[in-house]
Amino acid sequence: MKRLFLLVVLSSFLVSSGFAQATEGKQKRDVKELLPKAGDIALIIDAAPFLNYAADVLSFDGGVSAVAPGFMSFRQDVMGKYFLEDDFAIRARLTVGTNNFNNNYYIQDDYKLVNDGDVDARVVDVWKQRSSAYELAGGVEKRIGQARVQGYVGAELFLGFSNLKDSYKYGNPITQANKTPSSSNPNTNVAGATRTLYSKTLGNNFEYGLRGIVGVDFFITKNIAIGGEIALEARGIQGAKQKTATEFWDVTQVTTKETLVSPGRSVLNIANNPITSLSLSFFF
Repeated sequence: MKRLFLLVVLSSFLVSSGFAQATEGKQKRDVKELLPKAGDIALIIDAAPFLNYAADVLSFDGGVSAVAPGFMSFRQDVMGKYFLEDDFAIRARLTVGTNNFNNNYYIQDDYKLVNDGDVDARVVDVWKQRSSAYELAGGVEKRIGQARVQGYVGAELFLGFSNLKDSYKYGNPITQANKTPSSSNPNTNVAGATRTLYSKTLGNNFEYGLRGIVGVDFFITKNIAIGGEIALEARGIQGAKQKTATEFWDVTQVTTKETLVSPGRSVLNIANNPITSLSLSFFF
């Protein structure tokens, strides 16, 4: 009887262990089916701009008005990957960024102050900034792990260019009677009796470099994953020439003068840089 009892216990243990191993094995096989295979193609977009918009709509950012992703202030990374092996892929990435804004400033109306004594009259100064940046990168990555959360390391070379222009419009004109009118100075654009009309790059800044990448993907389904990347990059910048235009009173009239203020500069920066804080990947 004792032997029979031990035999039943042992049999139960073996059956339960076998079932557990079979279940675990099936789960591992199921998870492995989610991961990319040789010949797969991936399309990745940066989801952060759209999530920031959703957070604004839901007032997660303290009630700040929602601003939809658009070309007033925009940055988007679009990446493609092709898997040569299950754990090795080549990658290409295009980054497009623009930043266009108008800042308006109330300034005392000098004419009405002098002629009418109206201390509350105001005119408007405007600061406009237009900038753009484009980058093309190519490289490789090595996948690590066989779980639903899969890491990877990689490297890529990149080339890009950027440009910038600041322009200013003033509500109070320079006149013989008012050679230094009241003006806003948000960007050090006023120096004594001289006001900047615009400052811009002549052509584009040229950028190039190498970055090492660490990333992670969480596979929601076989075809969709969310993740993110950070990088340590060495970026060289060959700056374009810079020119400004200023206005001032020159004895008998308002004079506008253009001046080259920089012949361009060469810079090397080494820094950590998030490539995509939150990415959405589609696998085909």
